[in-house]
Amino acid sequence: MGTTQRMAQFIHQAKFEDLPTPAVNLAKLCLLDAVGCALYGTTRPLGRIMTSLVEELGGRPVARILGTNIMTNSVNAAMANGTLGHSEDFDDFTGGHQAVLLMPVVLAMGEEHHLSGKQALLSYIVGFDITLNLTHALGEDHYARGWHNTSSIGTLGSTAAAAKMLNLDEMQTRMALGIGATQASGIRANFGTMTKPFHPGNACRAGVMAAKMAQKGFESNPDVMEHRFGYAAVYGQEMMQLSAVSRHLGHPWALMGSGTEVANGIAMKVWPCCGGTHGANTAITRLLKQHAFRAEDIESVDILTTQDPNTMAPNIRWPKSGLQGKFSSWFTVASCIVDGGKLELSSFTDESAMRPAVQDMLKRINITQDRDYLDRPNRARAGSHHLDLTVNLKNGQQLIAPRIEGGGARGDTYGWEHQDAIFKKFKMLASPVLKSSQIDLALNAIMDMDHAVDVSKIIDTLIIAN
Repeated sequence: MGTTQRMAQFIHQAKFEDLPTPAVNLAKLCLLDAVGCALYGTTRPLGRIMTSLVEELGGRPVARILGTNIMTNSVNAAMANGTLGHSEDFDDFTGGHQAVLLMPVVLAMGEEHHLSGKQALLSYIVGFDITLNLTHALGEDHYARGWHNTSSIGTLGSTAAAAKMLNLDEMQTRMALGIGATQASGIRANFGTMTKPFHPGNACRAGVMAAKMAQKGFESNPDVMEHRFGYAAVYGQEMMQLSAVSRHLGHPWALMGSGTEVANGIAMKVWPCCGGTHGANTAITRLLKQHAFRAEDIESVDILTTQDPNTMAPNIRWPKSGLQGKFSSWFTVASCIVDGGKLELSSFTDESAMRPAVQDMLKRINITQDRDYLDRPNRARAGSHHLDLTVNLKNGQQLIAPRIEGGGARGDTYGWEHQDAIFKKFKMLASPVLKSSQIDLALNAIMDMDHAVDVSKIIDTLIIAN
């Protein structure tokens, strides 16, 4: 049995009864966080463009765009909601951004076909498992070559979730995976632009399309993963561990974060910027809490990391907009210092980014690669990351932050146990779009999803009145 067939078998055979209760509860929190991000996304320029485009595209009105009263087909709805959910880079992450790959798919298809909340949650968790196992099998070289794994890998997770929502049989699921694999895309050159949020939106579109095409009998290569010109050969080249893709599917469930090589758990962001900045953000905010220093006291800030600053994700050295600032560790650290440890949505407006104090601070921040990692291939790090930050004051004093280690040095995030913080974040993001009474209804509906007979009833709480 080949890898593609094993993946399809896992997707087809998974049952809600197989899921541990903690995984179901965590999936609901992930969905809530992603929905909040999508609601807020409708208020942004990107959101206005995307919703206007979907209105122009039209489509059979069976699924809705969150935070609006726009109805379209499930393909367009998934694309729009995926793009909206990633607009601020405030959504959860672990080896990519899982929630905005899966939430739009299960909600759009659930609404179209009036499926239950249990079916949506099962499909979400199955899609998560496929994505994260693929991510670990591909290793770090894939991302280092310039692929944005959220979409280049996540398209197959979206496809898996869509196939499960339609309850495709094993062979149909293999066909869907082949159709999804041929649409996998996304390049890191577009970080810091509106196109980066389109990556998960496009993955959602591709996944729904793939499942629908397969359901109608559209064919693809049934062995797309292992074919000599297939997904593993093209996207993983010689470094992909193909046998590892199916080794841990459902054992353990990747969403659970048990600490195995696959199940590393999820992280809910406390800052609305690229996860690659979070290690540096954590280090500087902790120092600011421990010591009373200001921007004018600083001679320089030195950051030492395992990664090459020229190739890491947050690598925009001189950001010229708030959006670019989300992908610049230089900027996030500078902004934290200038604003006394604060880093929030308002930090990433164009006006905030171009403040003289921030621009001046940028000049004093240096990021270099640890010499022990110079010229070593990404795969040689084997997932090992660390970050050291030192503030050099003009009076000669050095302030050294504790080393940030592990998990890509992702730093401070909300874990699943911080439910109240996740609820608070959702309410903050939803408040510019929904009425306060509606926000509570929406939160309760999502957190009670496993009892929902029809997903469309949850969507009812997430749209604005005509």
